[in-house]
Amino acid sequence: MNLLIDIGNTHTVAGWISSEKWNPKTEFKDQVRYRTDSAATSDEYRSVLNQLFLSGPGIDLGREWKTIQSVVVSSVVPMLDRTLSEVFGSKLIFVDAQKKAEFRLKLPHPEQLGADRLANVAGALALHQTPLLIVDAGTATTFCLVDGEKNYIGGSIVPGLETSWRALQSRAAKLYSVELRRPSTWIGNTTETQLQSGVLGGYESLIEGLSDRLISDAGPGFKNATWIATGGIMNLLKLTPRFKIIPDLTLIGLKRYAEWNA
Repeated sequence: MNLLIDIGNTHTVAGWISSEKWNPKTEFKDQVRYRTDSAATSDEYRSVLNQLFLSGPGIDLGREWKTIQSVVVSSVVPMLDRTLSEVFGSKLIFVDAQKKAEFRLKLPHPEQLGADRLANVAGALALHQTPLLIVDAGTATTFCLVDGEKNYIGGSIVPGLETSWRALQSRAAKLYSVELRRPSTWIGNTTETQLQSGVLGGYESLIEGLSDRLISDAGPGFKNATWIATGGIMNLLKLTPRFKIIPDLTLIGLKRYAEWNA
């Protein structure tokens, strides 16, 4: 068994899978999602994670502990690293640029690349041929490019949809909180519908437009690239069909890191 944990700035997703059942194209049904708490103690973290699994997939981590081969983690919250080490001990594998992978980092400072982006590349390679454009929309929205020789060559980072939305609300006194849902038309005729149009329509255009620019700058080798999108806010967005939406991409990548490094 592998326990896979993707720790983001806002939310954490944990998945549980048996190597015997493993298929990259199979959805992670045994998973939970919870708010990231960087101040959690090891006891609190262990208790919360176990309770969530018990109430969701119905798995008792305490009872199943002996069956866990490895706990593979992508984390962008360094304050939780020690907590996780105390909880999982020698079973723990942190994804970083030094771990074994089937792709190369063609970057001047590979150690700067976030663990979530490394996992996303691994997950994408488990499902599709290169070249690849990978978009992950979360607290920040990241864009990654992998060339035909499985070299990660770079990408881009922009503030996430909800991050931008909260910043607008905090700085504009007359803009009140509204439900972020797709309007029936992009031409809003109330403050509420104009906000929905601008935030959601604008962010979809940002993803589409920046993806086009990245592919253009990457050159002719990316002409037939596969476009992949993932992330916690994808349920709010509607991208063009050229994007393949893969909700479990990061967990798939973490499973691949388990295979390479356990």
